[in-house]
Amino acid sequence: MSIAFYMKTVLKNIGNVFKGVSNLPNYEAYVTHLKLHHPEKTLPTEKEFFEKYLADKYGPSATRC
Repeated sequence: MSIAFYMKTVLKNIGNVFKGVSNLPNYEAYVTHLKLHHPEKTLPTEKEFFEKYLADKYGPSATRC
Protein backbone atom coordinates (compact mmCIF):
# COMPACT_ATOMS: atom_id res chain seq x y z
CA MET A 1 0.00 0.00 0.00
CA SER A 2 1.44 3.36 -1.00
CA ILE A 3 1.72 6.24 1.43
CA ALA A 4 -0.52 8.41 -0.79
CA PHE A 5 -3.31 5.81 -0.73
CA TYR A 6 -2.93 5.41 3.04
CA MET A 7 -3.09 9.17 3.64
CA LYS A 8 -6.13 9.52 1.37
CA THR A 9 -7.89 6.77 3.32
CA VAL A 10 -6.98 8.33 6.67
CA LEU A 11 -8.19 11.78 5.60
CA LYS A 12 -11.44 10.33 4.23
CA ASN A 13 -12.06 8.53 7.54
CA ILE A 14 -11.35 11.70 9.52
CA GLY A 15 -13.82 13.56 7.32
CA ASN A 16 -16.46 10.88 7.92
CA VAL A 17 -15.95 11.11 11.68
CA PHE A 18 -16.27 14.91 11.55
CA LYS A 19 -19.47 14.65 9.50
CA GLY A 20 -20.89 12.13 11.97
CA VAL A 21 -20.04 14.25 14.99
CA SER A 22 -21.44 17.40 13.39
CA ASN A 23 -24.62 15.54 12.39
CA LEU A 24 -24.11 16.01 8.64
CA PRO A 25 -25.73 13.41 6.40
CA ASN A 26 -23.66 10.72 4.69
CA TYR A 27 -23.51 11.37 0.94
CA GLU A 28 -22.14 7.92 0.08
CA ALA A 29 -24.94 6.19 2.01
CA TYR A 30 -27.49 8.38 0.23
CA VAL A 31 -26.06 7.50 -3.20
CA THR A 32 -26.11 3.81 -2.30
CA HIS A 33 -29.74 4.12 -1.20
CA LEU A 34 -30.72 5.90 -4.42
CA LYS A 35 -29.01 3.26 -6.58
CA LEU A 36 -30.76 0.42 -4.75
CA HIS A 37 -34.23 1.85 -4.23
CA HIS A 38 -34.63 4.65 -6.78
CA PRO A 39 -32.53 3.77 -9.84
CA GLU A 40 -34.63 6.03 -12.08
CA LYS A 41 -33.52 9.18 -10.22
CA THR A 42 -30.41 11.06 -11.24
CA LEU A 43 -27.67 11.20 -8.66
CA PRO A 44 -26.88 14.64 -7.27
CA THR A 45 -23.30 15.78 -6.96
CA GLU A 46 -21.94 15.93 -3.44
CA LYS A 47 -22.16 19.72 -3.57
CA GLU A 48 -25.82 19.61 -4.69
CA PHE A 49 -26.58 17.07 -1.94
CA PHE A 50 -25.19 19.28 0.83
CA GLU A 51 -26.74 22.45 -0.60
CA LYS A 52 -30.15 20.77 -0.55
CA TYR A 53 -29.52 19.51 2.99
CA LEU A 54 -28.65 23.01 4.20
CA ALA A 55 -31.60 24.59 2.35
CA ASP A 56 -33.99 22.03 3.87
CA LYS A 57 -32.53 22.53 7.34
CA TYR A 58 -32.27 26.32 7.42
CA GLY A 59 -34.79 27.44 4.81
CA PRO A 60 -34.38 29.85 1.92
CA SER A 61 -33.20 32.78 4.02
CA ALA A 62 -31.43 33.38 7.27
CA THR A 63 -34.19 33.98 9.82
CA ARG A 64 -32.12 33.32 12.90
CA CYS A 65 -29.91 35.79 14.68
